[in-house]
Amino acid sequence: MKHLTISIEYAGLSLPVIKNERGTELVPLKPVSDSFGLHWPSQFSRMKEDWTARFLGVCIQDIQNAGDQKREMVCIRLDRVAAYLMSLNPIKIRAAGNTTGADFLEARLNEWADALHDYETLGAAVNERHIAGQATLRAANAALKLIRAKAATVSKADRGLIDGLLQNLSRENGIPYQPDLVPSAE
Repeated sequence: MKHLTISIEYAGLSLPVIKNERGTELVPLKPVSDSFGLHWPSQFSRMKEDWTARFLGVCIQDIQNAGDQKREMVCIRLDRVAAYLMSLNPIKIRAAGNTTGADFLEARLNEWADALHDYETLGAAVNERHIAGQATLRAANAALKLIRAKAATVSKADRGLIDGLLQNLSRENGIPYQPDLVPSAE
């Protein structure tokens, strides 16, 4: 039987995502720990603590690698990776020489603290990067539809109108667009 492997990009890492018997998505913890230069035996020992293990959903899972070999790995729930990162100390990570990881972690911890505060006080938190990315994606999809419509349009005047719409859409959303350099033959 073939196995479907799904991976996610998280904090610059490509992590395999597996599902346990209950359908919970899990990721291996060691690559996350290693990316911050943490001492794995110490992190592994922390993961055995009753509260931490239950909260993060720590378990040992077989993970299949590219060579179809299975390896046992310590995993945590995918939806608790951020919680694990919140337990790390950027000062210790920086002292160990990983300034890039410490800077990344500090920025995320501050962002998450602000989001949690907004959620608790306002009832909602908004990720501005996500909204901006979604708006750009929607604008790009709209531009693609307009380009397809322009290509299927016979009338030069109608193509000109569509081109004007494309220019406005691209200017408003910061999407590069270059009109036709050579006019189409009718």
